[in-house]
Parts: sequence; C-alpha cells; structure tokens
Amino acid sequence: MPPRTAALEHFICKSCLSTLRKRNPAAQWALRHSSQAAQPLASAPSSRLSNEQELERQKTLEALGLLKKDKNSGVSVHYFEQGKGGRLRRLEDEDEFGQSLMDPDGQSDPRFKELEQELEQATQFTKIVEEIWGKQGAEKLRKRVATQDESSPKPSLLLPEDDWSVSQGRRHIVELNNMIKTTGRKFFGETLTAKRFNAAWKYYSAARVALSQKWESVHEDVWDLLWQILSMDHENNPNRMSHIHILAKDIQKAGVSLRPDQQLLAIEATFISGFKEEAITAHKKLVTTLGTNPETFVDFWQLGLRMYCLVGDIARAERVANTLLESPYAKDPRYLLPFIRMCAQNSDTVEKGFEMYQRLRSALGDSITIEDYDQIISYFLTSNETEFAFYIFVEMMTSRTVDLRGARRVPSSVANPFFYGKWLKRLIGTGDLQGAYNVILHMKSKGVMPHSIVVNGLIGAWLRSGTADNIQKAEEVAWAMINARIQFLSIRKDMQSLATSVELRQYGEGWPRANLETFSLLAENYKERGIHTKMKDLWDAFMRSEIAPNSFMLNQLLFSYLQDGQGKYVAALSRDLTQHYQVEPDSWTFMVLWQALPVNRLVQLSPGQILEEIPRTRSLFAELVQSAHIFAASGIDTKLARYVLHSFRKLDDKIGLLLAYRALRQIFKFSPPDIIILELQVGSMDIERTGKGKGSLRLVHAGKQVETYLRRRHQELIASGELPARGGLPDDVKREELGNFLDQFIQNQIAAMRGTNAEEEITQAAIEMGLQGEVPSHEESSDV
Repeated sequence: MPPRTAALEHFICKSCLSTLRKRNPAAQWALRHSSQAAQPLASAPSSRLSNEQELERQKTLEALGLLKKDKNSGVSVHYFEQGKGGRLRRLEDEDEFGQSLMDPDGQSDPRFKELEQELEQATQFTKIVEEIWGKQGAEKLRKRVATQDESSPKPSLLLPEDDWSVSQGRRHIVELNNMIKTTGRKFFGETLTAKRFNAAWKYYSAARVALSQKWESVHEDVWDLLWQILSMDHENNPNRMSHIHILAKDIQKAGVSLRPDQQLLAIEATFISGFKEEAITAHKKLVTTLGTNPETFVDFWQLGLRMYCLVGDIARAERVANTLLESPYAKDPRYLLPFIRMCAQNSDTVEKGFEMYQRLRSALGDSITIEDYDQIISYFLTSNETEFAFYIFVEMMTSRTVDLRGARRVPSSVANPFFYGKWLKRLIGTGDLQGAYNVILHMKSKGVMPHSIVVNGLIGAWLRSGTADNIQKAEEVAWAMINARIQFLSIRKDMQSLATSVELRQYGEGWPRANLETFSLLAENYKERGIHTKMKDLWDAFMRSEIAPNSFMLNQLLFSYLQDGQGKYVAALSRDLTQHYQVEPDSWTFMVLWQALPVNRLVQLSPGQILEEIPRTRSLFAELVQSAHIFAASGIDTKLARYVLHSFRKLDDKIGLLLAYRALRQIFKFSPPDIIILELQVGSMDIERTGKGKGSLRLVHAGKQVETYLRRRHQELIASGELPARGGLPDDVKREELGNFLDQFIQNQIAAMRGTNAEEEITQAAIEMGLQGEVPSHEESSDV
C-alpha cells in the first residue's frame, strides 16, 4: 500500500463524489448513521454503478489506502461531512463522525460555555436575593418575575452605584446598598432591633438628595424592600409613620405607583404626621377607586372613619359609619368604637354615641366581651357622662335583661351600694381612678351611700399613685369621711336625751363615715411624707372619732414623732397609749422604741447621761422579753436585734450586751449573721466607713480572729469524732460556732474589766432585764 500524502488527504474518487452530490444539498450534512453503515451490503441502498465499476472503485480506494475494513463483516465504511458552503470533508473515523453528528460545525462548545456563564450568573443573583430578602422573599420574587412579560426589565435589588458620580453623592448610595444587604437579610430572617431600624432610616435619609437626581435608577424592587423595612409595625420602630410619610412621597416622585395597601398606609402616615387636611383630601380622591374595590372597601372606609372622628367631623363620620354598616362585606363591628368615643366627648352628641353603642352591641351579639364593655364605659366616664356609663354597666352585669333607658325609677336590684361596689372595684382594679371617683359622685347624687371599704380602696389607690392631684383628692375625701363620723357622733350624743325610737340618718354631703382603715391610710402617708403637723391633727381627730387604735396606727404616730425630731416623747407616748387602749405592741413598735433611745438618736452622750441610759435600756429590753410571744411565729427581725445589741455596745454595758445576746439566741432563737459579729468586734455600725480609715487594721485583725477560732474548732470537732476528717465545716455548724465565738468574745471583754464583781453585776443586770433564770451563768473563757 503506498503511503498517504498531503495531496491525497482530502481526495475523493469521482464515483463517490457523483453519488454524494445527488443528495439533497439543503441538508446540513450528508451522512448515514453508524448503525446503518455497519449493516450488510444487501441492506444498503442500491447503487447505480455496475459491478465492474464498483470493483474498479474498490481497487482504487484500496490502492490509495482509503479503504477501511470492518473486522466483523469485511465492509469498508467511509464518513463525510458537508459544510454550509456545500464543501465535503472526509472524517477520520467513527469517533469523529459521532462528534460531528452531535456538534455540527463545532458550535456546541461555545454555546455550552455561554450557558455555563449564564447559569453561574443566575446562581449568584439567587444568592444575593436570598441574602437580602431571605428564602421566602426570593421565592416571592421568582413568582413575580415568572408572571412578568419577557420584554419587561429584570428586577434589581441594589442601586447601580456607577450611575452616580462622587460629586453626586455616590458614597451615600454605596452606604445605602450596604444597608440593604445587611438589613434586608436580617429583616426576612428575624425581628430587627431598634438600632437596625434607625440605621435603615439614617442611610436612606442621607441618600435622598442623591436619589432625587436619578429617580429612574431606583428599581421598583428597591422601593418595595425599603417600604417593607420602614413600614414594619413593631415596638422597635416607633417612628414608623413619619418615615412612611416621607418614603411614600419619594416613591411617587420617582414615578412608581403605590399598591392599594401602600396608599392606605401612606394616607394614615400623612394624617398621623400632622398633615390632616392633606390626608383627608387624598382619601377623598380615592373614593371612586379604593372606595369601590371589594378588596379595599372595608380598610378604606374604616381609615376614613378614624380620621373624621379624630378631627371631630361628626357628619362625615356618621355617613361613613352607615356606609360600612350597610355594606355586605365581612368586617369587625368594633370599627365603631372611635365614633362612640367622639360622640361621648360632647354632651350634645352623647345620645348618638349611646345609640351607636347599641348598634355595635347588636352587631357583635354574643361575641361582645367584657373588655369591649370596659372600653365603651371608659369613654362615657372620661367625659363625665356617668349616667350612660351606668346604663352600659347594668346591661353588662345583667346580660341585657335590665334596660334603664327611659326608666323613671331605677330598680333596687341595681340601685344599691353592693351593685355599685362591684363597679367601683373593677374600675379601681383597672386603674381608672377618675372614673371610679365619678361613679361615687353619681351614687351620692342618686342617694346611694357607698361603703367605706370601697371608698378606702380608692383613697389608697390615689395615695399610692404619688401624684399631687391624686393625693389632694385622697385627703379631701378622707377628711370628708372623718368629718362625717365626728358629726354623726356629735348628733348621737345630742340625741341621747330624746326618745329611743328616734333613728339617726346620714346627712350632709353623703360621704360614708371613716373607720380605722381610713385613719391608717392617712397616717401612713403623713409618716412617709414627714408631715408631723398633719399627723397631730389626724391623731386629734382620731381621738374624737372614738375608734380604738391598733398597733399599726400607733406605730405611724410614733414614727412621725421620731422623724420630726421629737424622739424623746416616743417612749412615754407609747406607754400611755398601750396602757390606755390596751394595744399590744408589735415588732415595729419595738423598732421605733429602740431607735428613739438617746444612744441611737443623739450623736454623743455625756458620761452622766450614759449612766442614766443604762437602766432605761435594760428596762426596755425587759419589755421586749415580756412580749417574746409575738416573735414566736417568725422570729425576731435581724434589724431589730442589731439595734438592741449595738445599743448596749454604745453604752459600753458589756454585761448587758452579754445577757442581751444570750437571750436573743436562746429565747428569740436569733442566729447573728457574719456582718453583725464583725460590727460588734470592731465596735461600729458602718463597716464600710471604718475600713476606709485607721480602723482597717481592726477589720483585718477581727477577720483573723474569726478564722483562727473556726480552724481550731474544726480540728477539735474532728478529734472528738463529731465531724469527718475530710470536708469543711457544715453551714449549720459554722453558724453555731460563730455564735459561740461572739459569746466568748464578750466574756473575755468582761474578764478584762478591773475592779468589778462580774457574778454580782450579771445577777443584778439579769433582774433589771427580766432574765432571772432565763440564761446560763457566766463562765470565763480565754479561747478567743
């Protein structure tokens, strides 16, 4: 076989060429499929060449080395490709034929590369969408794009920064884009913080000037995202309406149409921002569009009703309310509440407001709630229309079985202090104090006397509020009740000489008579405010009211004297009152008595005064021991025990201190905390102040004393087998050992005293303190 040369690379014999050219030239290529080419010759299409010509052609091909033999059938197969210009090219083998069949003219590779680039760009775009709007927002965008016309522009989530030059404020556009990326991702994934909302508005407001120069460069989707962020109704977005007002105007300037829901929110934002006339005008312009659209009908007219009610346009508000009532669309009848509130504020329209309440009640039916009643009642009470409020309350309490409208006489089932009392308790509980006061005045005008316990509840609520106006009302009502009681007692005394059949009735302003709770409320308030003059007047009135005081009333009076700098009268006043009224003192009574001692009240005592105060202090402790039963339930207060111990310490009465400490531990079951032990060691009630001065060394020494004692006692308890070798001191054991430490500390101080007979002095002090046989005998110890 001769070698193949370049001249023969594309050589085709004449017979083959003539056969191929007889085929349709419009075909892209003239080839047989490999499956057909491999078939036997019998199945091949018949050739017009004679047998001799075919043999000659085969020999020529074999001589040129162009004949490929099939191993299976012995048939040679040749592959050719015809280009667009009609030029034929022989293919190397079956593999090249397959590639030519799948990719004619080699166009697939560039197309595949182009498709890969488009796919990569789409993937990147999807990631950006999901980062900014989240998966849900991205899905909404896909659906919206799928419904758009192919000729419409594609959505853009970011502003084209290159459209603005540096002088035109490109920096603000870049910052706004960064905000869209970060805030948008947070917005669709979680609730935005107040900082995020503020940042969104900050960057948008900074870019507004630059945006106004190229409104056309801001895509509708950017406006939509900004709207969703700035219009979010959340407590972290308090400036929502003012921001929406400005944003809506910018969107309209950009030539972008607002959706119906956006138009309604923009009108509301305009109204709330203070442009009421502008908002109402915009609302009127949309009557024929949004006002007739079934999808926006209810929201549109409810917005108009609210606006007309706020500006006080009763005529238009009534027309809108009737329009809504007569419409067939589903709606919540509570939209009538603003109209009822507006009518209740004016005595000329209060009737109309009550009639609208009845229509609301009928529309709600059984779905009306107590909260609905409370809200409507508050409208009438705030306007001092208590009569209509009472009608509504009666309907609420009686399930509309009692209708007082037009009734000449109120039935006794509702015209009584118990029925009114339920209303007053509800109003006071909800914090409507002015409404409760109006109800009481209404009761008095109808000749119904409120109960003292209910009025006391209102007085207490007024005083707890702390406002000057409420405190003044509380004092006026309380003193009116006190005067009513004093007048009643005076008349009763004058009537003693008359026949017993005479019945006394309430007269005057119709306030109930004060009781002990009324005096107690005023006394506590005067004590907390430090008004001793009013406290004395109150006490004088209390004495005239012939009410037996209790310990609370007594304590308020004693504390008032102490706060007014008249602590020297506290002990005598307490003794007289407890004996005269047989009032048993409580923990607070002893607290004020110990605080009123000169050693706790005065900065410094002379040596002579100290000698006088020691017996008085011991005598007061004896009174405390006599009243030990009042502490049996909850134990003695730590603050009271602290005053007792430091009183003896300040008087340098070490024996009295030891006996008082032992009595507190054994009789009152008192366990001193660490701070009291440390205070008694260093001799100060202000450890913080002591630690800042020279007393810091005493604090360090006292701490080491305690640590050394506890460490030694721990070793002793381990040696005796009471505690295991491992582990520290249990808390209960530590408290007990600290108590023992203080006891031994005071004993050692007594032992260090010279020229004293400790045993005799302890016995004498125990008698003075009412502790005969109550505490164990004195035992000296040098362990501390």
